[in-house]
Amino acid sequence: MKGISMKMLRAGLVLLSTMAPGTCALAADLTAPVREIVEATARNWEEGSSGSEEKVFSEERLKRVFSADFAAAFHAASKNPPFDLPEGETTGFPFDYDPIAQGQDGCPFKNIRIEDDGDGQVTALFNNRSCYSETTDAPDTVLIFHVVTEKGHAVIDDIYPVVDGNSGNSIKQDLKAQGGE
Repeated sequence: MKGISMKMLRAGLVLLSTMAPGTCALAADLTAPVREIVEATARNWEEGSSGSEEKVFSEERLKRVFSADFAAAFHAASKNPPFDLPEGETTGFPFDYDPIAQGQDGCPFKNIRIEDDGDGQVTALFNNRSCYSETTDAPDTVLIFHVVTEKGHAVIDDIYPVVDGNSGNSIKQDLKAQGGE
């Protein structure tokens, strides 16, 4: 073998054999699902958008970007939305606000930052209130995402809005309560 000695090859095999089953030498990017959700939400809040360009909680995204437990909570809560359903419909959007933008009204997202805090915690920070403030120092919206690995992929298991500097209620637990769990 050119460039790799047998000694290095053996050392690599020993290292691989000591890894726990199911682990991968290259860890999943825990920020990827958070970035996808925050950026999709941001596109819905761009100037001139209708607010529904991207379905952040589409069935496809619920399967791919969110944990099975979060998706189940979302589906259960969809059967009991906070508004009256049109006649003949059995499910609706389980929120009466945008849970990522943290409101019904907002501004285009500015200065989006996604930070891997370790231990499955990813923080998203962005300014989506600056158009309401006469100064440019409107406080950032801060969300803490709990990210886990399912079937080898990083997925969002829960979202905690930061309120007055403290972690707020679990969005997944709110969905479970709304869904009757």
